[in-house]
Amino acid sequence: MIFNTWTFAVFAVVVLVIYWLAVPQRFKPYYIVVAGCVFYASSVPAYLLLILALGITTYGIAIMMLRAKQGSPAKKFWMILGVAAIVGVLAFFKYSKFFALTIDEVLRHDVLPLPHLIVPLAISFFTFEFVHVLVDVYLGKIERLDPLDFATFTMFFPTLVAGPIKRYQSFAPQVSHIVAPPNETFALNIYRVLLGLTKKVVIADSMTLLAQPILTPNGEPFGRLDYIVAIFAYGAKIYFDFSGYSDIAIGTAGLLGIRIPENFSRPYWAQNISVFWRRWHMSLSSWIRDYVFIPLGGSRRPPLVTALNLFIAMAIAGLWHGAAWTFVVWGLWHGGGLAAHRVWSMRVVPSVDWLSKPGRLVPAASTVLTFAFVFLGWVLFAAATFANAATVIERAFAGG
Repeated sequence: MIFNTWTFAVFAVVVLVIYWLAVPQRFKPYYIVVAGCVFYASSVPAYLLLILALGITTYGIAIMMLRAKQGSPAKKFWMILGVAAIVGVLAFFKYSKFFALTIDEVLRHDVLPLPHLIVPLAISFFTFEFVHVLVDVYLGKIERLDPLDFATFTMFFPTLVAGPIKRYQSFAPQVSHIVAPPNETFALNIYRVLLGLTKKVVIADSMTLLAQPILTPNGEPFGRLDYIVAIFAYGAKIYFDFSGYSDIAIGTAGLLGIRIPENFSRPYWAQNISVFWRRWHMSLSSWIRDYVFIPLGGSRRPPLVTALNLFIAMAIAGLWHGAAWTFVVWGLWHGGGLAAHRVWSMRVVPSVDWLSKPGRLVPAASTVLTFAFVFLGWVLFAAATFANAATVIERAFAGG
């Protein structure tokens, strides 16, 4: 069930009317869980069993960790087992075909059979949320796990198919204190949903037409200007797609009396690539920071190791978006940008007076360069193959 469909609109209206007019306060969390199950089952019903099984597994292992002493080998064992199991399921459904194709291409022979699997709806989102719970229980950041709170957290339908990626610590306390939002807040949440629909249906879908030279570079020939316009159009499309879905999720959650985190904050106005990632898909970038980059050593390691950590973290961020090497290289593109910015800000800027005390020109130039870096990266993100990406760049800037 996709947000920008009449099916979702009818579902959401029916759920909300019953939720506020007929469901007693103490039963609202149960109702949210049932609504989430109906929502998820509308896609591939059999996969509802998968998310329920993973949720039960995550909860069971988390309880075992909570019973173990902090810092004990048993607690670490359960954490590693749980994360491995959850990530393993994600890898099987989403990446097994990708891995098989890669091995076959490297060996230039059909060694592995290609699995034909339907990827479970939003498996990347609930995998990341389950991993977060297990790691934070291990670190002592979650000291109690209520089964109803966790079930509501798992099956909360506004965030089942799109971001933001929730954190249990901020979500769970709200479950037992759901109250009807004031009229003005209710109206703001409706506005947020309508804003998201406008971003997606009116702007993003319109940009799809202008982005066709990127999306189908080997189709009919286009002129150089068409390819340049397509790069800007695709950058607009992907922002209004992602932020539109996030607005709908945030607004719908608000209508249920639950606050979830913001996900975008004017990312294209960022003055450097580091700020861009603090403003773009913020729930994902903070997850990558907390559960990949920092565990690898973060920025506390020597410069070369820190750069390697950035490359690894962003490669995982790229692979999270899709099972293709173009996504991995898109992540490495941003990892390289983050590593270069770190060197620039720590080594170059402090030693150049006019850079360390910029007027208006330097921030403006930085914003333009960051914008160009990000939009060139979108060519990789959109391309089905590296050849397609090269074709777009060549025809846009070399006149090929």
